[in-house]
Amino acid sequence: KQWYQRRVRDNLRMSIISSGCHVVFLNSKTGEQKCVKLPRNSDVYIKPLAFQADCLIGQRFGQKYQVVKHQLVKVEEPSASVNEPSEHCGKTNEFIKDDSATQILSQNDIEEMKSKGIAGDEIVRNLVENSTSFNVKTEFSKAKWLKKKINKHQPNIIVRKPSIRLFASSTVSKLRADILAKIVNNANVWAGSKAIVVECKDDLLTSAVSQRVGDKGTVLQVFEQKLPHIMYCKWLDFSKQHMDALKYYPLKFLGKLRPNTEEDNSDGNGLANPEDESIKQPQELGKRKRESKPVNFEDYKTNYELLKTEKFDSLIISAFYDPYPVVELLWDSLRSSGNLVVHTEYLSVVLQCANFVNSKGCSELSVVDQWFREIQVLPGRTHPDMRMQTGGGFILSCTKICEGIYEHGSDVPIIIESKDTPKAEETKESMH
Repeated sequence: KQWYQRRVRDNLRMSIISSGCHVVFLNSKTGEQKCVKLPRNSDVYIKPLAFQADCLIGQRFGQKYQVVKHQLVKVEEPSASVNEPSEHCGKTNEFIKDDSATQILSQNDIEEMKSKGIAGDEIVRNLVENSTSFNVKTEFSKAKWLKKKINKHQPNIIVRKPSIRLFASSTVSKLRADILAKIVNNANVWAGSKAIVVECKDDLLTSAVSQRVGDKGTVLQVFEQKLPHIMYCKWLDFSKQHMDALKYYPLKFLGKLRPNTEEDNSDGNGLANPEDESIKQPQELGKRKRESKPVNFEDYKTNYELLKTEKFDSLIISAFYDPYPVVELLWDSLRSSGNLVVHTEYLSVVLQCANFVNSKGCSELSVVDQWFREIQVLPGRTHPDMRMQTGGGFILSCTKICEGIYEHGSDVPIIIESKDTPKAEETKESMH
């Protein structure tokens, strides 16, 4: 009972907006999202609205607000209720000419009502009363028309709690929620495990893996730019102990992991010489290769030793450039029975990586084309969406295997002498 009460208190505390936490504002009209840390002394601007957000401290997540004179006013109930039809009515709109002529109010009249400070629900009510085609519409069309007008003339600000699924469903995310879930699931990431994440888009994948690993494990991010990606990790309000479990290593120094790399094949910074054809460098596909920015290797020497000595449970790669050299360099850092996941947009690159891991030794090798289709599920109106992004790239996943007998948690094989094989001394005596 005490455990249950403590769990209820923790859930209640996490659902309250506190000082120093991040919140996500969603504009119901445009669908735009913005993450802000509170308290904030300046206005929050979400086109075309601007408001003060410090009054939200102490309120719950998930509530709706209206912007009135740069202040957030809580919306208790929907201003205009939309009655969802329960079954198909059998009517159609084929004889309805729905254009500007069916609306008595002009755009100037609507702007005049807004200038007088008339609320959005009153404007929607006037539009319904002055529409000559509203009453002859079907119930489906009425619900759709009302929803459109409410979002246009009465936009709400929805306060959400930052989460991986919310960020993945935003328009700025490079990874869809289904792709992200597929990658993390195939990588077999669990609490307390050790994972390597290679990505150049943002740190959404790193944040998802780190959230599942927790502060007891290790997540090493291999980044491409001058500085590591930590935007989503900050927005999720990870603790200091959780952030300390995140390690970073530059992509340009991965060539140091190659055991046969000589000093003559490196430049002044210790990088592999890109002019040397024997050493393959990651190249971006379909785009120009980005110029390397100066990064000091001494700042990441500890993480370099971690890559050289430790074995990781998962290796996850999601990048625009060719991932084959990265897989080749980091394959030895993956422990036996570890999971490899590669996500890219190009099938030829995935097949090249598949041939490499198959020659090295792997099991459960699979290449999947992540196809996705959004479907509207409503009573009497279930159909696929007209505009959607179906393709999401190719995902390669496999499990590393090694020949021999190994102890649990060790990558050194156990040498077992066969009873049928005579010892060396007995063999010599028999020869004499």
